[in-house]
Amino acid sequence: MDQILHLHEFFVEGNNPEESHVLLNITEPSTPEEQEKGYFFVICEINNGDTKYIASMQSIVDEIENSYYEIPDQVGQSSLEVILNKINQENINMIQPDISLHCIIGAIRKNDIIFSFYGHPQMLLFYKAKDGSFKKMDLVEENKTNEQTEHAQLFSQLVQGKIGQNDLFFAGTPTITSYFNHDRLQKIITTRTPKQSSEHLQKVLSELQNNISFGGIIINLQTATEPIAAIKTSPVKKGGSAKSLKSLFSTERNTADILSPSFLPKFQERINETFNTPYETAEPEINPNGLRANTEITSSHLRARQDKIRTVAKRNYQETILLVAKFIWKCLKFILQVIFSVLIFIGSIFSALGRNIALLFFAATNYQNRRHNIILQWKNGWQHFKDNIARLPLITKFLLSASLILIIVFSNGIIYIKNKQKKEEKARIYSETKLNINNKYDQAESSLVYANTDAALTIIAEAKTMLATLSCETPSEKTNCQTLKTKLENLEMKARKITLATPQLLADWSATTATNPAQDIFFLGNKIYGFSAQTSDILLYDLLTKETQLITPGLSVKNFISASVPKENDFAVLLYDNQNIVEFKPTENSWKKVDIGYPGQNTKITGLAVYNRRLYTLDAQNNKIYRHDTIQSGFSIGKEWTQNNTTNLNTGTDITIDGDVFVLGENGTIFKFTKGQIQNFVTSKIDPPLTAAHKIWTYNDLKYIYILDSTGKRIIIMDKLGQIKNQITAKEFTSPTGMIIDEEKNIAYILDSNKLYQVGL
Repeated sequence: MDQILHLHEFFVEGNNPEESHVLLNITEPSTPEEQEKGYFFVICEINNGDTKYIASMQSIVDEIENSYYEIPDQVGQSSLEVILNKINQENINMIQPDISLHCIIGAIRKNDIIFSFYGHPQMLLFYKAKDGSFKKMDLVEENKTNEQTEHAQLFSQLVQGKIGQNDLFFAGTPTITSYFNHDRLQKIITTRTPKQSSEHLQKVLSELQNNISFGGIIINLQTATEPIAAIKTSPVKKGGSAKSLKSLFSTERNTADILSPSFLPKFQERINETFNTPYETAEPEINPNGLRANTEITSSHLRARQDKIRTVAKRNYQETILLVAKFIWKCLKFILQVIFSVLIFIGSIFSALGRNIALLFFAATNYQNRRHNIILQWKNGWQHFKDNIARLPLITKFLLSASLILIIVFSNGIIYIKNKQKKEEKARIYSETKLNINNKYDQAESSLVYANTDAALTIIAEAKTMLATLSCETPSEKTNCQTLKTKLENLEMKARKITLATPQLLADWSATTATNPAQDIFFLGNKIYGFSAQTSDILLYDLLTKETQLITPGLSVKNFISASVPKENDFAVLLYDNQNIVEFKPTENSWKKVDIGYPGQNTKITGLAVYNRRLYTLDAQNNKIYRHDTIQSGFSIGKEWTQNNTTNLNTGTDITIDGDVFVLGENGTIFKFTKGQIQNFVTSKIDPPLTAAHKIWTYNDLKYIYILDSTGKRIIIMDKLGQIKNQITAKEFTSPTGMIIDEEKNIAYILDSNKLYQVGL
């Protein structure tokens, strides 16, 4: 049975070769003699090496490659062993304490593999156990205790053995484990085809964009009858993994000047403990000329023995041209014959069709009284047809009937096959799309690990677009689609730093006042007060007694817009009619209008805040912020606090103070002022974008700034440098309009549709 060798590379070049450089070569044999030597590969990582050292190492690699194909094997000693022995003796100076070198050199010969290594490259073997799960083995780690004296020679050990069916061999540079540990590599390599695994590793590592270079290969051997994509689900022959593992490490040989003591006895004992089934090593089937029937290689570093290829190509050039010319001439003759036959057939059809159309016209119009004759001609023709059928021999009738039945069956068969092909194509597209979505999910998850939020959100959007095209018709498909949708939504919420909270309903004020619902709230003395622009009545909820009341202040005012409470928590001021103030003192249970003035006549106050017993008001009409001192009758005429203000505050909806003044624009923009001067305040990317906002909250003893987004139904939490910390939403939110923050207790009070909620931050 033919076998397919899968050999796929991944390679990422860093920005600074002298800091990190990777040599990756894969050589493809071109002649039967070279095919016996197989595919030669090299992976080397050089850290802190200058260009001279890198060039020297490349020369050594080229020398090993050329010598490997030119020097024949000797009795009891492979050509690679002879070459490495020579390299060890001639290149001791390549081992330098200030240069980190990690190298793997080897060859794949049919289903045999032979390799040697220096340093600590990554060499992992993933093999299937009896239960069908994959196990891993770190070949470098298994050999540590048996290594010869450190830095004694470049390649002190040679290992050779068989590549077993369904086994996966991974070789790569050591820095890969800084980003993919062995368990993560096992998950990636054993759940994808080798090609998909290498593409995934290259994509993720290339997105790092640092000075580090990466390189590696993934090797797998399968029978040609098995689908390439069936690695993770194909059945395993009983004992097959044990045989391949035993044969892979049972042929190591030691020599006096190149090989160190084998690490295999310890591993052999482990294999014997795991797999106790006796086995026989089976050689792979090859075609008569000794060359491998099928090989799948993905490598931008694949090199062929071009000099010999040109010789063979030149020898067969004329024969190839002659064969191609003969084939083209036969194809042209066949095409002309087919075209001529089709034209005759089409002409016959059109001729018969035209004749019958003319007869039908004459019969319908009775042209020249020919209707009777035409109908009689049709009757005679039909009777003649029936007589001819009746006179046919029985065997002819049988064959004719059988032919009609076969035509019907054949037509139905074609229809069935086409429908089956459509279903299979639909199933294939479904499977590929599902696999691509899962790959996108893994990529987005990897991007989040490296804090690349923008890339993760872009990949998630691509995956959701794929999901929208996915066929979700059968119950199984619907379940899979819903599972994928939930996974992507959860990952998207994680990338956006969105937390889904479960709020606690404290009070439903709809039962108290349904006609004039509360639109905003303020906190004073363990009580939460709600107010609206339609009435002067005030709603109250007592956090201690859990009771709700309706308060009538006895003031002939309406249009309450905003409220503020000082840090001392001893009174509240409420803004009404865009410029007037009402003061409420809970100790006296008194509501009264107080004095306040402004520098200009046409003012429109949209927000206010009390800080250090002074009142600050936001005049959106005149693009100003005023500061009012406290006086006996209320507050003094405001003094313009902003200086040289070029910022447009006419969309400002709310104001808050922590020593600096923050103004919230209706479109979600935040303006920061220090001592009246506008400051550069840039927030990090908010996703979904903030397009409308209504409330902003902070104070000098609070760590964060809190923004209430009524349209997005969320609370946005950011630090005072503008970096997003969290976003909180809830399924119960419909259109929140009021917010109170108690950062010490880590809770928020939210007013939404005349309902008062408590939410954990």
